Amino acid sequence: MSLIKKMFFFIFIFFQVTTASSKIAIGEWRTHFSYDSADKVVFADNKVYVVANGKLYSYLTNKGTLETYSVLTGLSGHNISFISWCKIEKTLVIIYSDGNIDFLNDSGIFNLPDLKNKVIEADKTVYGIRMEGSKAYLSTGIGLLLIDMKKREIEETYYLNFSSGSTPVYDAAVWGDSIIVVTKSGLYSGNTTSNLVDASLWSPVTFVSGANATEIVRFNNELFVLAGNGNIYKNDTSNWTIFLSDPNISSISVQDSSFLFICAGTNLYMYNSKMQLQNIDPVQNYSISMNADSDLLYVASGERGLSILSNINAKYAILKDSILPNGPAQSTAWNAFFKDGVYYATVGGRWGDRYFYKGDILVYKDEKWSNLQNKEYITNKTGLPLEDFINLAIDPSDNKHYFITSWGEGLYEFRDSVFYKLYSYTNSPLKTAIPGSPNFIRVDGATFDKDGNLWVLNSKADSVLHILKKDGTWYTPFYSNLPNAATWNSILFNKNNQVWMNSVREGKPGIYVLDYNNTLEQTDDDKTRWFFSFTDQDGITLSPQYVLCVTEDLNGEIWIGTIDGPFIVTDPSDVFNSDFSFTRVKIPRNDGTDNADYLLNNVWINCITVDGGNRKWIGTNGYGVYLISADGLNTIHHFTADNSPLPSDYIWSIAIHPETGEVFLGTDQGLVSYRSDATQGAEAYSNVHVFPNPVKPTYTGLITVTGLMESTQIKITDLSGNVIIAGTSLGGQFTWNGYTKRGKRAASGVYLVFCVSEDGTEYQTCKFMIIN
Repeated sequence: MSLIKKMFFFIFIFFQVTTASSKIAIGEWRTHFSYDSADKVVFADNKVYVVANGKLYSYLTNKGTLETYSVLTGLSGHNISFISWCKIEKTLVIIYSDGNIDFLNDSGIFNLPDLKNKVIEADKTVYGIRMEGSKAYLSTGIGLLLIDMKKREIEETYYLNFSSGSTPVYDAAVWGDSIIVVTKSGLYSGNTTSNLVDASLWSPVTFVSGANATEIVRFNNELFVLAGNGNIYKNDTSNWTIFLSDPNISSISVQDSSFLFICAGTNLYMYNSKMQLQNIDPVQNYSISMNADSDLLYVASGERGLSILSNINAKYAILKDSILPNGPAQSTAWNAFFKDGVYYATVGGRWGDRYFYKGDILVYKDEKWSNLQNKEYITNKTGLPLEDFINLAIDPSDNKHYFITSWGEGLYEFRDSVFYKLYSYTNSPLKTAIPGSPNFIRVDGATFDKDGNLWVLNSKADSVLHILKKDGTWYTPFYSNLPNAATWNSILFNKNNQVWMNSVREGKPGIYVLDYNNTLEQTDDDKTRWFFSFTDQDGITLSPQYVLCVTEDLNGEIWIGTIDGPFIVTDPSDVFNSDFSFTRVKIPRNDGTDNADYLLNNVWINCITVDGGNRKWIGTNGYGVYLISADGLNTIHHFTADNSPLPSDYIWSIAIHPETGEVFLGTDQGLVSYRSDATQGAEAYSNVHVFPNPVKPTYTGLITVTGLMESTQIKITDLSGNVIIAGTSLGGQFTWNGYTKRGKRAASGVYLVFCVSEDGTEYQTCKFMIIN
C-alpha cells in the first residue's frame, strides 16, 4: 500500500470514529430554541422567513430545507418583534424588541442600532413596520421613523407630540403625498411636502366616535382601519363604514397592492382588487405572505409553524403545514438534568404564585427533541389543566416509570410512559393551600431515595414532607421543627444519605437537614436541624431573604445558593454539632494587603451544577452564568447576554452532559448550550478517543481526548516517541491546542496518546492524525 493510500485509509477510519462525537467542539455554543409559536411570516423571492417565539428561521421553497438564525449566525439580538421584506433592495428588515435593527441580504447582515442606543426619556417600543417601495415606516413609542432601505439609515424621525411628551405611533399608511398615522390620540395626516418634523403640521383625521384605531392600510384607494372593537372600517371619501366585523381579527395587510388580507383566528379573509372574497380552508393564522407568481399563501400558524396553501380549483387549500425546525416544544427549561445521556427539563414556573405555563417535559436524545405526548388525554382524565410542571423524578429501576410535580394540581404518575394517576388532596396526604381547591396543591422536590421510595415536598401545608413508598403506600413523617413554608423547593440525598431541603422564600427561607438513620418509619433516632440564618467561619451571621438551591460537589461538600451568594458546608457530618459554621469563599485581592472579597457576594444565585472537574457552574438572577474553579477561588468564565450567545442573564437551570461536557443553560428567554472542557470521569478505560479526528487544516479549536478516568495522566507523542504535550485530565477529558512547546502548530502526521490512571494501575492508548 502506497503512503498516499495509507494516509487516506487512516483518514477514513478516523472520520468514521469522529462521527459519533458531539456536534460542537469545546468552547463552541449552539442554540436550542423553541419554534412552536409562529406569528410573523414574509415571502422573499425563493425563501420564506418566519418568526416563532421571537426566533427567526427560513424555508427554502425550491428545496424544502430549513435554516435557523441567531447571534451565532450574525444576528444582533435574540427577541424579534417584526420582519419585513423590501423587494427593491432584496433585504429583510429585522426589528428586535429592544429597538435594534438588522438588515439581512445576500451580502450578509448590517446592523442599525440607532434607535436602541438613542438616549431619550420615552418609550422606544416598535409597534409595527410597513414597507413602501424602498422606504420602511417604523411605528414606535417615540413617533414615526422613516428608514431609507438603500442607505440602511434612519432618514427622518417624526416626533408627534400631540399630547404631553411623545405620542406613540401604532401604525402608518402612505397615500399619495400623505402619511396617515394611528396614535393613542387618534388618526393624523401629514403632507410629505411639508416639514413633518413639526408636529403642528399634522392634522387630525375624523374617525368613528368611540372606536380606538390600532392598524391602518391603504387598498384600492381606500383606507381600511382595524379598531379595538373587532371592526374593520373603510373610508372612500369622508365617511367611515363597517367593512368587516370579527372579534378574532388580529391584523390586516396588503400584498402586492392586489390583495387585502385579514387574519382572524382560524378565519383568513382574502379580498382581490375587485373586493371579491376568496375561498380559503380554515387555518390558524397570525400573519400571512403571498407568492403571487405561484399563487401560494404562506401562513404563520402558531403551534403548526409555517403552513402553505395552494389555489386548487378556486380554493386555497393546505398544501403543507407544520414546517418548523426541530426544537424544544417550549422555551422554558425550569428544572433540568441528564440521565443515561438524555436531557430532561420541566416546563413551568413559580415564585409566590404560579406562572401558568403549559405543563410539559422537554426531552433531548440523539440530537432530536421530543416532549410529553397525549396531553389532551391527561386533561380529559383529570378535568384539570396541565400547567407549571416543576420537577421530574425518574424511577432508577425503570425509565418509563416517572413522576412530575406541579405547582397547583399535585403529583402526576406515569407508568410505561403513559399517564397513570394524579395524586391530589382527595387520594393522598398532599394538601391544598386553599381548602377545597384542586389548583393549589403545590408540590416540588420529587426525588427517589436509594431504596426506591419517592420523597416530595408539599408547600403551604401543615405536613411538608411526604413519602410514596415503593409498595405504593404513603408515609408522612412528622418533625416539629420542619416549618410550614410557602415555597419548598428541592430534596438532596448526599453521600452520607443525609437529606437536605431548601425553603425558598416568604418569611421562612432556609435549609432543613435530616438524618433519618436509614430507618424510614422510625423517627425517634432521627437527627434534624433547621437553618434560617447562616454563620460563616468568621462568626458573621446572615439571614438571606431567598435560599434557592442546594448541590453536592464531587468532594461531598454542600453548596447552597442564596440571594447573598454561595454558602458552603465543607464537612456535612458536622452539621448537627452546636459549633457548626458555614464557609464563604474569600478571594484575596492581591493588592499588597490581606483584604479579600467574598465569592459572588450579594449575587442572587438560582442554581449550581458541578461538572466533571468539580468546578461549579453558577446560574444567577440577572448576572448570567459563572464557571468557577473547584475551590471557588478563580472565575474561569463569566458568560452574559452581552459577551455570549446567552439570550438572557436570568438563568433558571443548568444541566451538564456527563460524557461530552456540553452545558445546557435554561434561561427565561430560551435554551442554549456550551461545550465545556470537563466531563465526568469514567470508571474504566472503555471508550477513549480523540476528536476531531483527523484534525484538518481549517480547524482552530481544541483537540480533545475523552472517555478518560478522572485525573488521568496524559502524554501525546509522535511516532518516534517524542513527547509533544503532557498533563492531567480535567474529569474525563484532556485538551490540547495543537501547538508544540515552541509555539508552532504540530506537524502533519499520526500521534499517539498514552493514558495512565491516577494510581498507575490502568492504562490505555489511542491515536489520531493531524493534517496541515
